[in-house]
Amino acid sequence: HRTPDTGHRTPDTQHPMNLTPEIARKPAFKIVGVERYTTNGIPSIQEAWNAFQSRFDEVQHKTTPPVVHGFEDYSCDLVMTPGEFPKYYYVAGVSVDEIKDVPEGMVGKEVPAAEYVIFSYRGELHKLHEVFRHIYETWLPNSGYKMDPAVSGDFERYPEKIVDDFGLVEIHVPIVKKDT
Repeated sequence: HRTPDTGHRTPDTQHPMNLTPEIARKPAFKIVGVERYTTNGIPSIQEAWNAFQSRFDEVQHKTTPPVVHGFEDYSCDLVMTPGEFPKYYYVAGVSVDEIKDVPEGMVGKEVPAAEYVIFSYRGELHKLHEVFRHIYETWLPNSGYKMDPAVSGDFERYPEKIVDDFGLVEIHVPIVKKDT
């Protein structure tokens, strides 16, 4: 499905990423999970997920139904080096009604209410960084929006169980209009 002169794909149901994102205000929510600093990139994130999955049942006060999230925290120790995977704190976690009785070695995090641009992606999770690259290098600079500095993080929401590195992911990036 390519248009003859531009080389761009036309949106279709087979495309793994929804090229027309939704923009919606989302309420604050809380997660509890395992945090890792992305010293070695994607393997650090995978390590957080592996540790979290083995300890999922220890988390108290999960929402009904529980919803799994990955939260990228850019508020401290963010290192951006061109050509390298960024370094930041990542939390693999689950939504909770309240942050209390947090198991040892886990963290609680409140994600603030904000307006978010939401991209849906169905595909292989090991390619998720390519979707983030598209959002931050292509969509955001051309959108009339910028990342909301009051939030300083973004997150994935996993509405379905991931099977064999494949599934549906909703990527939420907090946005505000750019100053004109």
